[in-house]
Amino acid sequence: MKKTLTLVMGSLVIVSPLTAQQGRFDRARQLAAAVRTAITPDRLAVHTREIVRHERPSGSPGENAAIDYIVATLRADGVPVEVHAFQAYASDPVSARVEVVGSDYAPDAITMSFSGSTRGLEAPLVDVGRLRDLPNLAVGTGERLILAGDARNRRIRNGADVSGAIALVEGQPRNAPVAVLAELGAVGIIFVNPEERLNDLIVTSTWGTPSLRNQHRLPTLPVAQIRKSAGENLRQRLARGPVRVRLAIEVSTGWKELRIAVARIPAPDPDAPFVLFGGHIDGWYHGGTDEGASNAAMVELARAFHRYRHLLRRGLVVAWWPGHSNGRYAGSTWFADHFFDDLRERGVAYVNIDGIGQTGAKRFGGATTSSLAALASRVVHDRTGSDINPSRPGRNSDQSFNGIGLPLLQINHTRLSEDGGYWWWHTPDDTFDKVDFNILKADTDLYVDALSEMLAAATFPIDLVAEVRALGDVIAQRARAGGGRFDLPEAARRQRTLLGIVEEIQGNDAASTGPEIDLARIRILRPLHRVLYSPVGPFHPDPGRNLGLLPGLAPVAILASEDPSTDRYRFAYATLVRERNRLLEALDLAIEEAKRLRS
Repeated sequence: MKKTLTLVMGSLVIVSPLTAQQGRFDRARQLAAAVRTAITPDRLAVHTREIVRHERPSGSPGENAAIDYIVATLRADGVPVEVHAFQAYASDPVSARVEVVGSDYAPDAITMSFSGSTRGLEAPLVDVGRLRDLPNLAVGTGERLILAGDARNRRIRNGADVSGAIALVEGQPRNAPVAVLAELGAVGIIFVNPEERLNDLIVTSTWGTPSLRNQHRLPTLPVAQIRKSAGENLRQRLARGPVRVRLAIEVSTGWKELRIAVARIPAPDPDAPFVLFGGHIDGWYHGGTDEGASNAAMVELARAFHRYRHLLRRGLVVAWWPGHSNGRYAGSTWFADHFFDDLRERGVAYVNIDGIGQTGAKRFGGATTSSLAALASRVVHDRTGSDINPSRPGRNSDQSFNGIGLPLLQINHTRLSEDGGYWWWHTPDDTFDKVDFNILKADTDLYVDALSEMLAAATFPIDLVAEVRALGDVIAQRARAGGGRFDLPEAARRQRTLLGIVEEIQGNDAASTGPEIDLARIRILRPLHRVLYSPVGPFHPDPGRNLGLLPGLAPVAILASEDPSTDRYRFAYATLVRERNRLLEALDLAIEEAKRLRS
């Protein structure tokens, strides 16, 4: 096919005649073509090498050196960058020792961020089995545990009593089992990694720097992790008789000064809405794919979008978050807290980037709100030919903007389990050689296409209908989960009213464009996002636990399984009535905004 040459701000972009004719005034396609051309695997490799040569726990000299490199690189290209310093509550694992009392057996072990410390805790070892063998829990308000069944008499499903014991748990360390075992009276925990490795992790459910509202959820139990073979050894010993173990755990937890680098690339109209684009700068050890490669992509994307900023209809804010790994998303939470007004008034979406550029990656996926799922699917299909069905966001990946109500988009590209999976994640083996720069370039191009449409399309690519339909599905699911003991017909009725209005609005998209339309559409979604993704409201982060969509209604499962005469049932019912009121108010606010936009 004959090619047509188009010159865009000094860069040569090759497009087909058909594309040139159809997209002559399509600013988003023009922008994407120019930005893709500007980013090369070699440039990505240069940045990655400079970032990954440092070990980067939050607040460390290595993290600060990486931030300084990013800032200097962007400023050399004229990209406006600001650096914010702030105090955050973070936790660095130092050492862990696990010993079998009366023997010389002491397997390799590590401890976790926000574990409790102990100089030498000795107690009997009790095998509690797999993570799913622990009691069910629901979080009514997002703050307190409600334990079920045998948990009230300190027993787990297999009948074991962990009071005064060190619990042996099969599975990677997570915050929920730590909280449950603390409630059950355990004095320490040893997690057995399901693989023959040790992965650094975090065991607090607090999100960002704790406040007076949630500091009680900071763990106090000492926590260790051992390899699969060591767990098998301990279970063999338990099969022969009682085993006592000694834990020595050191964790450095307290206040640190962290720094956030933020690049701001305005549209020609400085008051236009903006997209927030972020990824974490800190990492365990050298963090090649988690996430030095993504950081390098962010640098190149910021440089290229700044170069072609005359094509933007919306601004771009790029932020390198500290405190992701050992501060439980402290950086993005601080940004949400301190730029709340600006994000609420002009932010239209949050795009997160994490873990791209993995050597051997083959499977594409995404995590998006329903309103951006079509965009993510289209971008991946058009660029790779793969069809994806993006999942809904969980509680991870610096998703600190649920209270503000920002739609979210993240595109994933990972290795297959039959190829060994992402085995080096959160280990010292996550080094520069784990990055494939041709894959990184291809992954970066997916973000180029998604961001270009978000930044330059005449109509912001948000799907109101998909989000409202998804809400209707979840309302029905929560009602069914209650086993007929909690009804939501009024919520369903108001959802149908809202759906009819947004279908009308979306059908008239071509006739309505501009900054005020962008923001008005987001104002419809904002109250819905707050109930769909957060159980605690807009101003205080909810726990780092995934309770599904409409998390405030998660206790419907208690009604289906518990005797109505119990305190647990009645407390759950009171919670649900209040959460139903919150849902109804959110629907009313969304309907009001939708009617205002329709008129």
